[in-house]
Amino acid sequence: MFKDFGTRNFSTRRVSVVGGSVVISLIILAVQLFYIDDLSYLQGNLTIINSFIAFILLFLYITLTADMYVTIKRIKEREKVEVPNEFRVEAFKQTYFIILYAIILIIFIFIFVLSIVFKIGIFGIIFGLLGIGIFSYFLSIMIKNRKYSLEVRNRNIKVLYKNQEIEVLEIKDIPFVAFFGSGKEKVKKGDYPIMEICNIKGEILRIPLSLRNYWLMKKYFLKYAVEISDTYEN
Repeated sequence: MFKDFGTRNFSTRRVSVVGGSVVISLIILAVQLFYIDDLSYLQGNLTIINSFIAFILLFLYITLTADMYVTIKRIKEREKVEVPNEFRVEAFKQTYFIILYAIILIIFIFIFVLSIVFKIGIFGIIFGLLGIGIFSYFLSIMIKNRKYSLEVRNRNIKVLYKNQEIEVLEIKDIPFVAFFGSGKEKVKKGDYPIMEICNIKGEILRIPLSLRNYWLMKKYFLKYAVEISDTYEN
């Protein structure tokens, strides 16, 4: 909560500073334009430069204001999330990323084929094969992970794959849960949350989540005092 207030105050200060800079820049620009006929060559150039600065500051102000609005709205939505006794969580489908990776995979296949047909050289073949291998692996993982779902009932978590039960976990058998972004070490905009549930056998279940399900599952595990590591924190 304190982090939320700090983030909100910092965002407000940034918007205020940039907003003040926009007002000052626009006032100066208005004065320059009012005396446009009396300006020297150098002053005319400064007017042009100031107009660019005013435009950039205005764009930055609009961007920061929109970002602050989204952040505040997200915080309010998170606070509304409550943990019911029974609920179902679907894995995040990652459709956008699957399409993106599929396009990149096709490009690497194209590079590989061209390297063979036009005899470009061994480097093109190796580069194509390496790209095909890497993106095929990530695609298969994403396609597999999107088929998971969880049915939660009090202290029990039923794990389903393609809607078929594969495991039942009890809270007492879950010593640790981790949340992190899809970018793993450094969370950036556009990353989606991933949850890892570790049971007492050392087995790990990894499921990508939507933002709302991330809030829901985190609150669920906090409710039952499960140890949590969270580097996503959104």
